[in-house]
Amino acid sequence: MIFIQKIEINGFKSYKNKTIFENFDLNFNCITGTNGSGKSNAIDAISFVLGLSNLSIIRASRLQDLIYKDGKNVGKTAKVEITFGTKNIKDGFLKSKILNGLCITRKILWNGKNKYLFNGQQIEPSKILNFFYSINININNPHFLVRQGHIMKVSQMTSFELLALVENAIGTKLYETKRKKASETIQKKQQ
Repeated sequence: MIFIQKIEINGFKSYKNKTIFENFDLNFNCITGTNGSGKSNAIDAISFVLGLSNLSIIRASRLQDLIYKDGKNVGKTAKVEITFGTKNIKDGFLKSKILNGLCITRKILWNGKNKYLFNGQQIEPSKILNFFYSINININNPHFLVRQGHIMKVSQMTSFELLALVENAIGTKLYETKRKKASETIQKKQQ
């Protein structure tokens, strides 16, 4: 299992100063707080590092909108860093020591440019996204993360709807679709 060990947010949305979240539970985590305390912005920060491509989901129209603003003053940069850990992985690449303590950082500059760092070394965004996909993290899947406002909808789903949501979130729906297509192709060739 891959899990988040630590999140460091600095200059991102409502987080003017460096803020660190750590000591996460391996099974379940929840962010609570009063209105305006930054709960949604913490989730937005995670989504941002994981490569969210649709900024409107995190209530922004351009990257500069994610940099902390204090009235007329706008910060120069925003940085979000996530440190990952691993536990009970038995095989292959994911068992590698590389993943334990792996740190992924995404920075935004005031001019709208952004960059990713992989353990402190700059890396192309496409390589980071491919890495996330290889470990089954796809933040652009609408069911990967249940956001505020969608919890009631999920809680009211039928068992079949919930199963479809889970299959889509973990990526098995993709393989089911490919299997059906392959079966149809085989049937056509047999006729």
